[in-house]
Amino acid sequence: MTRRITATGSFTLPCDPLIALPLFTPEGERAWVEGWAPTYLSAATDEVGAVWTTATHSHTTWVTVVRTDDRVTYARVSNNGTAGLVDVRCLAADGDATVQVTYDLTATSTAGLSWLQHFVAGFDGMLEQWRYLTLPLVT
Repeated sequence: MTRRITATGSFTLPCDPLIALPLFTPEGERAWVEGWAPTYLSAATDEVGAVWTTATHSHTTWVTVVRTDDRVTYARVSNNGTAGLVDVRCLAADGDATVQVTYDLTATSTAGLSWLQHFVAGFDGMLEQWRYLTLPLVT
């Protein structure tokens, strides 16, 4: 397996993209990710330059590198042996929001290679879970 993977997928939410995107911010994910509790290391929470950590599945340090009304991109380094980018775009589509998610991750260790294999295998299921968990928040 390659040390670097890029996985992209999407799902639709029945709302305006301006309502959908905040669900994928550090604070927005508190509403639907069990155990999600960002610890802010900077004064910023939802803007370019915000730095925070999470320990939901592994200890991860995040940095917001892009934040617009329809897109947010995070750089992340995790103790699971991976580092890379997570990009979420919420685009208008026939009155709904198409949520497009891209993970661009590189293994930084042998353990990270194993983690990436499992991640890629479960990526579509992860996005379906995201849709299922965020749907009640917009309907």
